[in-house]
Amino acid sequence: MRTDNEWLGSAEGPSGSFVVNSYGTFKVVYTVGKYGIDDGGSIRIARRGGMRPQVNDPKAPGYTTISSERKVRFIADSIPVSRITSRQDGLFGSPVGSVRAGHIRPFWGAFQVDVRDGSLYEGDQVVVTFGDTSQGSPGIRLKATREAEHLFKVFVDPFGTGLFKPIHDSPYITIIGDEAKEVQVVGPSQVTAGSSFSITVRALDAGHNRSDPYRGKVSFDSEDPGAKLPETYGFKEEDVGAHLFTDVTLSKPGLQRIAVKDDSGLHAVSNPIRVLEEPGLMLYWGDMHGQTKETVGTGSVPEYLSFVRDVAALDFSGWQGNDFQVTVELWEHIKDQIKKYHEPGRFVTFLGYEWSGLTPGGGDHNIYYLGDDEPIHRSDQWLIEDKVDPETDRYPISELWETFKGRRDVLAVPHVGGRHANFDFYDPEHIPLIEVHSNHGTFEWFLEEAMRRRMKVGFIAASDDHSSRPGLTYPSGGMTTRGGYTGVYAKDLTREALWEAFWARRAYGTSGERIIVHVESDGHLMGEEYSTSKAPEINVKIAGTSALHEVEVKNWEKTIHRHTFAEPADESEKLFKVEWSGARVRSRPKVVTWNGGLTVKDGSIVDYREFAFDYSYQGVEKVSDQELNWTSSTGGDPDGVLLKLEYDEATEVTFETEPVTFTFRPAEIGYEPKVVEAGELNQRVKVSTVKDETPDTLEFSFKDQSAAKGLNAYWVRIVQADGAMAWSSPIFIDCT
Repeated sequence: MRTDNEWLGSAEGPSGSFVVNSYGTFKVVYTVGKYGIDDGGSIRIARRGGMRPQVNDPKAPGYTTISSERKVRFIADSIPVSRITSRQDGLFGSPVGSVRAGHIRPFWGAFQVDVRDGSLYEGDQVVVTFGDTSQGSPGIRLKATREAEHLFKVFVDPFGTGLFKPIHDSPYITIIGDEAKEVQVVGPSQVTAGSSFSITVRALDAGHNRSDPYRGKVSFDSEDPGAKLPETYGFKEEDVGAHLFTDVTLSKPGLQRIAVKDDSGLHAVSNPIRVLEEPGLMLYWGDMHGQTKETVGTGSVPEYLSFVRDVAALDFSGWQGNDFQVTVELWEHIKDQIKKYHEPGRFVTFLGYEWSGLTPGGGDHNIYYLGDDEPIHRSDQWLIEDKVDPETDRYPISELWETFKGRRDVLAVPHVGGRHANFDFYDPEHIPLIEVHSNHGTFEWFLEEAMRRRMKVGFIAASDDHSSRPGLTYPSGGMTTRGGYTGVYAKDLTREALWEAFWARRAYGTSGERIIVHVESDGHLMGEEYSTSKAPEINVKIAGTSALHEVEVKNWEKTIHRHTFAEPADESEKLFKVEWSGARVRSRPKVVTWNGGLTVKDGSIVDYREFAFDYSYQGVEKVSDQELNWTSSTGGDPDGVLLKLEYDEATEVTFETEPVTFTFRPAEIGYEPKVVEAGELNQRVKVSTVKDETPDTLEFSFKDQSAAKGLNAYWVRIVQADGAMAWSSPIFIDCT
């Protein structure tokens, strides 16, 4: 099969830089190769994201036209993907409810032009104009995220067989960030008093992309009178919306925050920074899970790694491409880049990949190595045409465990992605941690299943980013939540120290915020295991990035203590919290639709505010003093509403959505939540009371006087007022 451009043809097209979410016209000119294109043959032009082209309404967005000087008939339409995704952007190739098969990943959707009533000959040109404005269309809208190389990827099927081959060197544009809508300042979560550290200031647009045009002048402030802060700084073109400031010091022990403001009025306060009098185990942050254009994402490996280091400002990371797409050449490239970006003391990288076997064979597991030069043992080579080393594949995952037997320099992290990990294949020799949250959703059901099975594992979170912005991934398309973070208590910022902490399970996960969580018992930190004959006492310290709403101590899968810090003392500070959550299925698509509302009988809604909605197009609308409506979906994470009610003993509130409808009396609701189950995988509604104002820090101890003999697993679940969550790894206590 001849696949060079002489035979398949070539393409010219748009170039240059364009702003995210902007409308434009993009013309692709395909020149037919030596094969020609026969009657019944086709051309496909695929992109990764953006508005879906349409050919029916010349005045509507996305209108696309096809022309050629040769007299043939063209039949054209978008080929959508076979998945249900979000309505947020009208994503190209991602219509809600589509059932037709699309193009081969990672180009899920494509615009297909079929040739009929004639043939195209070598040298003929086909002009495809995306966003043709000649008859009133505003053009076609670009995707909502930055992309250095947004391809108009051209595939051809000259013979009409259904087998499409890519031409070489398809045209592309660069999509850049928009004007800044917010600034953020990020620092380490723990520093030693008087020791220098670095902070990062980033400017983000409305879609949370780094803002390419940002030129603000920023200044800094702190409540620490002995702080050494950066001088005023004006952002430059080369900053691309993010700048690292070094040689910062804080001198006052305790919790500190650094404030930043710019000359346009944008301002922000940093994550909490705990200033220690003496150095000890330090808290480091990472996002270990994401992919690039080489597999199913966008962006190059250098773009990905430099983003997580320089913009997300995290301490460690890894690249986890789906193994069935990783060629020998790509694996060598990954190894080279992981080595190149590894800088102990500043930024630590780990070599790895995603073992992406089907769920019956083990399901998704991230494989991480301590070393730099390691082999890849794939589940399969399904999307690799040149299968040069099939003897290295391992399937099911139990064969991988056999290969790694006795090795402590490799570990696996089961997670929920396109597939979910199958705990029937759990092997404690290789799995110290599980992933409970990512851009795919919040998977407390996954955590709870591990606890019910009495698996001795810790909990982490990551982004599973596909947009080349790991550590700063927000909901978009089929991704339902913000990407997560892993916090690790380690001796220093080296591979060896982090690796020791992973195996010790001194780690925890958050839904993407630098919430400081410190859990210990008798001097043993989260993740550790010890024996005692006394009643276990769990000591908890939390410094949130927002006000705290809910803190629970769990033993295995059960709640044994719900801290009362948020319990209202009287009617004046009482709010009613109505919260719904859950996932639909373990695989794709996970989203539960909660569109609906509530009505109040014999009472009224004095005030309300939304809780934890992820999408700008979703939210709560007040219809009257007795009725609220909302548009909402969850992928395991919570959404909800906080209500200030005028009510008496007779007042009733009816909650009505597709998953569940029920009625409750506010007079009967207290701090302990009323729970209404709505399905599997944590589909439920919780109604409780909560204080109008709650603290963002908390310290407490809980003694379990009813601890059962044998192994107990104590961990802490945290929910903030903004919906952000955190999950500590368990302390495993053998009560004798």
